Amino acid sequence: MKRFALFALPLGVLVTGIVSPPGAAQGQGKNDVLSLSLVGIAVSDYAKSQAFYERVMGFPVAFKFSSQDGTRTNTFFQMSRNSFLEMQQATADVRPGLTHAHFVVGNLSATLARLRQAGLPTAPQNGRPANAVTDAGYSQNIFVKNANVYDPNGIRLELNELVPESLMKKSAESWTAAQDAKGLTLSVVGVAANDLPASAKFYQSVIGFRVAFTFGSTDPQRMNFYYQSSRDTFLELQPAGTNLSAGLTHFHLLTRDLDGTIARLRQAGLAAAAGNAPGTIGQAVTVSPGAHVKNVNVFDPDGTRLELNEYTPESLPKKAVDSWQ
Repeated sequence: MKRFALFALPLGVLVTGIVSPPGAAQGQGKNDVLSLSLVGIAVSDYAKSQAFYERVMGFPVAFKFSSQDGTRTNTFFQMSRNSFLEMQQATADVRPGLTHAHFVVGNLSATLARLRQAGLPTAPQNGRPANAVTDAGYSQNIFVKNANVYDPNGIRLELNELVPESLMKKSAESWTAAQDAKGLTLSVVGVAANDLPASAKFYQSVIGFRVAFTFGSTDPQRMNFYYQSSRDTFLELQPAGTNLSAGLTHFHLLTRDLDGTIARLRQAGLAAAAGNAPGTIGQAVTVSPGAHVKNVNVFDPDGTRLELNEYTPESLPKKAVDSWQ
């Protein structure tokens, strides 16, 4: 792997197990689709987590960058041709776990214009905004045109336009067919919301994500929503609760061969265990009752959950992918 020097589904209507009609997300053109491309994590033990993601999970380091004072490093691991994991050190202000997600857009200016037309105000300079979007900028670290969107819970979604000098674009172009064969593709990011109807309205009416399917409760304040952001990527929205704080909760990695991936991870030293012990993988493959995918959970050294998925013909995400136009 090349390394770079720098470092109208109305709320209340249940459609459990039913894929919504084909077509791109509402209000979006071909250059305005938001494709999930990266999840960011903060870790308590940088060296331990680097060994886990690089040696156990098998994610090569694509590039990294350091802060100006040299005290902090962000490492970008490449999970598949077009999906990445960004790792930073946890701090007093940033707890271990998922921190943000990136979505690639074809034309950042057009996307921002659409979001503002949908009523999203400009984010203030300070504080933790909610329901807001920043002005467009340019990352001097990974060389992308970018802007941040904040959902009703203050979750940060970074919008990226990959210009020719973008490091993610260069990494994708250098990815090989051999790496493609064993790569794990980022397909879903999970979100827990304090006010589910408000977040559902935000993702559907403001961001413009298509409802692929829902499952769980018939109560619109308790059901799980699967939003399709692009042909192959999704956002899973669920209610926060006693045992689930609002924020980013987990992410899914898609594999063509779940059993083979599990065998490879166990051979790399990932112990099988029941529950959610850090640094382990689930003991048995199950089929999720909601999305109907074969799955098993992996927990990183801080307990962050990575759900490994394999689609079957009955899998609802697969049906949503197949119906995308």
